[in-house]
Amino acid sequence: MPAGRPSLYEPSYAERVIEFCGEGFSLTSFAGEIGVARSTINEWCQAHAEFSEAVNRAKALRARWWEERAREVALKGGPGGQATMVIFGLKNHAPDDFKEVERREHTGKGGGPILTMTPEEQRAETERRRAAAKALVEAAFVEHQRRESDAAEPGLPT
Repeated sequence: MPAGRPSLYEPSYAERVIEFCGEGFSLTSFAGEIGVARSTINEWCQAHAEFSEAVNRAKALRARWWEERAREVALKGGPGGQATMVIFGLKNHAPDDFKEVERREHTGKGGGPILTMTPEEQRAETERRRAAAKALVEAAFVEHQRRESDAAEPGLPT
């Protein structure tokens, strides 16, 4: 057994945490109720399998309590910020079911994929595009000159 103070854990806490949290209270509130720190509750969950199971059941009952409050507000209305409080309670006490999910998607130019290049690749790509643009301009110029030449000589097909 490790040295230090003896544990304050009592087997009756397994049933008490279920009852207490079943009324909507948090594990931190339960810790305050029995006079220990919240971290002690975590330690007891590691050290006592029956308490860990009880805490899991207590969390489920706590979520049920908050869902019942949500149903009451949905059916009867809730003045004075009750709806906000219920939303807050559900998001915090049952995050697996009620957490807010924010999705962000990042895209490249025109909604396409994000392209990543090293500086050397960027320089090479810029040079390739410049060369392609220059070739297009030269081809357009040659075509323009050919058409002007053809137009200057009547009777030749254009």
